[in-house]
Amino acid sequence: MTAREGRPLLMDKEFQKLLSACAEVSAYFPDGVVFIGGIAVYLHAINHSSTAALAEATHDADFYVSFADMADLREIEEVTPNRRLSKHQMVKHGFEFDIYTERQSSLIVPFDAVVAHSKVYGGLRAAALEHLLALKLEAFADRKGSAKGDKDARDLLRICAIAAAEDFHPALAAPYLGDEHLELLRQVAKSPQATALADGNAQRAKVLRQQAQSVLLGLEATMHKPHPPEEPNPCLGM
Repeated sequence: MTAREGRPLLMDKEFQKLLSACAEVSAYFPDGVVFIGGIAVYLHAINHSSTAALAEATHDADFYVSFADMADLREIEEVTPNRRLSKHQMVKHGFEFDIYTERQSSLIVPFDAVVAHSKVYGGLRAAALEHLLALKLEAFADRKGSAKGDKDARDLLRICAIAAAEDFHPALAAPYLGDEHLELLRQVAKSPQATALADGNAQRAKVLRQQAQSVLLGLEATMHKPHPPEEPNPCLGM
């Protein structure tokens, strides 16, 4: 794994330890824990040959957990509530985990939808690309202009690049997005983060922008699709 400018520098050995910690959490509840955030983007990216080079190690992990499994997790790990951000946190093997609980978090995509469309990579369940896009856009809205916001922008570009390598269904993301999210994705597509992600390669940056634009057009077409006119009620006017 190579370190690129603007990306967090993390030794492969340390990242492998984080993945092992994630695997332990997943083993507790294989059907009730879904990874989101940067770790989920990594899992999607590394599992496609065309995007593996874009995969970025991270130093922490986020996951969504069912309400029932959260109760059991409290019995296994020391979990601390963060009521201000509607989440819980824990530290496992020195790594921080942010935990979002079914029906208790403020995430814009509900747990049942996330788990229903999730994908499993090597025993780790990751949110579908479409739901990751919605969640990342919402995070970017809050953190735009910060270092974390720049990371969100690069993750959004990665998601769009991965979308070109696997089936992407705008209709899965559309119910959770508004025009303000589309505008944010438009800004990301034009941002310098495409050049940063491409290691300064102008041609590769252009491709990344085009891939983001393609996802944007698909979302716009889905979200603004006109509804068919209602059939006249034959009972009216009688």
